Amino acid sequence: MSEPTAPTTSPRTPWAAGGRRVGPGGGLGTAPLLGAAVLIGVVWGAATSGLQTVLPWPFAGLANAVGPWVAPAFLVGAWSRRPWAAVLAGVLVCFGEVAGYYATSTLRGFGVNPATVVVWAATGVLGGPVLGMAGWCWRRARSLRVAALGAALLGGVFLAEGAVTYGVYLRYTGDAVVFCVLGAALVAVLGATASSARAAGARARGVGAAAAWLLLVLPLGAAGEVLLHRALT
Repeated sequence: MSEPTAPTTSPRTPWAAGGRRVGPGGGLGTAPLLGAAVLIGVVWGAATSGLQTVLPWPFAGLANAVGPWVAPAFLVGAWSRRPWAAVLAGVLVCFGEVAGYYATSTLRGFGVNPATVVVWAATGVLGGPVLGMAGWCWRRARSLRVAALGAALLGGVFLAEGAVTYGVYLRYTGDAVVFCVLGAALVAVLGATASSARAAGARARGVGAAAAWLLLVLPLGAAGEVLLHRALT
């Protein structure tokens, strides 16, 4: 079910003049996308509760961190045909994760702190739209620089979390290395596979552009990690 791309001169596609209109066809319609976002969020949130007690060192942090929670928002954003739907889907994924996680934790006999629920829900309101839009840009932006920003945003979350939360605050060296390696890999792989990079045969440029965006993304991500740490402690 592909959707025809609007002509670049259409007054209804203001991004077209800047080379940022939707690239590849396909993707989900709005209703299926939003339904999938809720379902994925609930399932991943529930799975996270279980994984926290089974993942071995140094991978246990992957079940108790921001990066793995916002990654599904990026995914559903990439499935979206429209940017506004990607933003909304990103929020719904994160809300679903909060609901799935705390419902499962309650059923497993763990206590739930309402203040913590509010903090993570607020994090979803802030991070969900950003990562949802990042996924949309990565897949559909014709501008290589815009698509590379999407790649840098997801990889930057893992890098900032590994360096600040696990490296500085918790001093969990093993977890910090895992997150930083994953973050670097995401920047490289997503930069090379962005639709605009593949269409132009410029995978190396895509990686370089995504890496360059880290100069902006990493300081912002580090600041976000500091604020989250203060909210939770």
